[in-house]
Amino acid sequence: MLQSRPKFNFKILLLGDPAVGKTSLVTRFVHGKFTKDYLVTVGMEPYSQHVKIGSTSITLNIWDIAGQQEFQSLRTLFFKGAKATVLVFDLTRRDTFENIYDWHQESDKSAGNQFFLLIGNKNDLKDQRKVYRREGNQMARELDRCIAYIETSALTGHRVEEAFIKLGTKILVSEEEKLRHI
Repeated sequence: MLQSRPKFNFKILLLGDPAVGKTSLVTRFVHGKFTKDYLVTVGMEPYSQHVKIGSTSITLNIWDIAGQQEFQSLRTLFFKGAKATVLVFDLTRRDTFENIYDWHQESDKSAGNQFFLLIGNKNDLKDQRKVYRREGNQMARELDRCIAYIETSALTGHRVEEAFIKLGTKILVSEEEKLRHI
């Protein structure tokens, strides 16, 4: 059966410190699976997922960007044309939460006017939690153009699809609004 061609293609960046679960999140969303083996992303790894929002078919082109410091100068080359950035931190590592402001600034400066979604990942590790929901909600309110804060688990899949669909919906509504005003 032929599927309808997507009406829109949206580029989304995935940013955060190393080992916060960025690759695991996108693998869970795109392939519906979790792999325990941790492989460092070198530079950038692209993923693509077709979704239907309402009656509109869209493609989310998700660029999993390396979080290691040595890739900083290379990273910004990948930012151009992004409609949104997913900022990911590890709920069990407070430093990854505190570094979100830097990730937001780097993406905002390089990619320009875009939406942000804040994700606290690894909510399945409840007994190891170092960052709390109220702190994530507060940070989302402080970050320019951040549409929401969502806690996920790439391991269990908890709220992973919801997060990407929420962001895709926000971008779609914005793009359709722009088209109405042309």
